[in-house]
Amino acid sequence: MVSKLLALEAYPSLRDLDFRILRGVELNMRHHRWVPLEDIARFARVDVETASFRLGKLDDWGLVVRRSDIGYIGYQLTIHGYDALAIRALAKKGVIEAISTTQIGVGKDADVYVGVTPSGEKVAVKFNRIGGRTASRRAGYHSHVFQDKHHTSWLYVSRLIAKKEHEALVLLSPIARVPRPIAWNRHVVVMEFVEGTELAELRDTDLSREEAERILDRVLEEYLKIVHFGIVHSDMSEFNIVLTKDGDILIIDWAQYITTAHPESYELLKRDIIVLLNAFRRRWRVKKEFEKVWPEFESAWKVSRGEGNGN
Repeated sequence: MVSKLLALEAYPSLRDLDFRILRGVELNMRHHRWVPLEDIARFARVDVETASFRLGKLDDWGLVVRRSDIGYIGYQLTIHGYDALAIRALAKKGVIEAISTTQIGVGKDADVYVGVTPSGEKVAVKFNRIGGRTASRRAGYHSHVFQDKHHTSWLYVSRLIAKKEHEALVLLSPIARVPRPIAWNRHVVVMEFVEGTELAELRDTDLSREEAERILDRVLEEYLKIVHFGIVHSDMSEFNIVLTKDGDILIIDWAQYITTAHPESYELLKRDIIVLLNAFRRRWRVKKEFEKVWPEFESAWKVSRGEGNGN
């Protein structure tokens, strides 16, 4: 589902005070489900009347939501308010100067837009959006971020997922074909912009069997390096492989990665390989037998764990 970046529409009208108020709501959501108006005013260093007026504007723009049937007047930050805070922070750090309202990618839990840096470089800006109608289903994809966490804010979970993906890209970009990370803030990851098409978006007739086999070989080659390094994607599929304009590949969406030390890594790696082989067999009639591909990955998995030479 396409998600409109409402924060960009409101952004030109926002004052420094509005950002202080949004920040006050954000920080106090650690302690309150609905943040009291008085606490927000105190944080923003303004009187209650001024805070209430500005919060009314922010509510109109969809950046906060108000509730008054709980014994007091309280506010929550919306995902759009979280967007505004992240955009502001990235802009003040000199990471981005502008963001297009046109999406270049829509995933099960994120929207991706084109951004421009102060030097004019194009970048991809990924907004993680966990929560809403499919929150329970989506939580299942990211169970790793709930370990030892008692916080239930979906904004906070989105932040943890962005942080995790940025960590993965920092680790992997020097050794494998993954997007080069540039920055992250809250639930937003900024990475290099690479022109290409997800394999899932290609028609079956767009690739010959020989072309598809070459692409699969490249994906397996890159993934093997990554497993040797000690990381398992754990959500590998045709949706997470980009065919670039120069004919190479890029493996994307690393928010679910785990290390090979994880007790479930062996089975998740096996599932990744099966899913890949099945997709290429189904769509482009590329027949690679799991029994022939798997031993090399199993060996790499063992070596990464320090289990001898992998035999």
